[in-house]
Amino acid sequence: MNKQANNKYILPSPAGAYYCISSNETEPAKHFLQQLMTVSETLHFDSDTLSQLFSGMSDIQDDVLYHVQKLKFLQGFDQSQQIPEGTIEESLPDILKLLSSDGKALLADGQGFYLSSAGFTHEAAEELSAMSGDVVSLYSRHKGIIKGNLNINSGAFALVDAGGYSQIGFWPLYIGDVLFMLVVSGVPRFDQAAFVRLIWILHKRYYTYNSSADSDAS
Repeated sequence: MNKQANNKYILPSPAGAYYCISSNETEPAKHFLQQLMTVSETLHFDSDTLSQLFSGMSDIQDDVLYHVQKLKFLQGFDQSQQIPEGTIEESLPDILKLLSSDGKALLADGQGFYLSSAGFTHEAAEELSAMSGDVVSLYSRHKGIIKGNLNINSGAFALVDAGGYSQIGFWPLYIGDVLFMLVVSGVPRFDQAAFVRLIWILHKRYYTYNSSADSDAS
């Protein structure tokens, strides 16, 4: 990590947050980023923090930090950042509406039951959540050809218009081994602080580390 990170408070960048939720597979760089989102307040980038985060893995510390820096998976702040106050149910609607070009998004669990929504009617939210459960099943059945034969490293699906632009998108969010589905109307807006806040909130509440799933550092 370069010297610019010194004396900063660190969180995953939007790209780093997306990397964390893109699959339930794990490796040291992803685990490092995930740990940054299991606390209520940003950690300070210093030797004590790194010693805690890389406890028992000091031999890979430099490789992991170089990896996340090279891919711009980490961002630093001059001031400490806190997770939004209030319950997850209270926090999510305001965050979700920022993730869509037309202010319509919802979060469902992997079974198709919605947890929170913004912009959709109650009936539409229930139907879209149920549909997201079908998307999970569809991807599970055809994962072999999607990831294997076609080499597409994404489980997201969309309903598109004649120009190929997404009208409704279904995005899986893996918080460790817990699966959620983010349903976004219009153009998704993930490259912003609101997306990081969403992933931070979900990690703080649901993330559990499975050390047996670790592989070698990239």
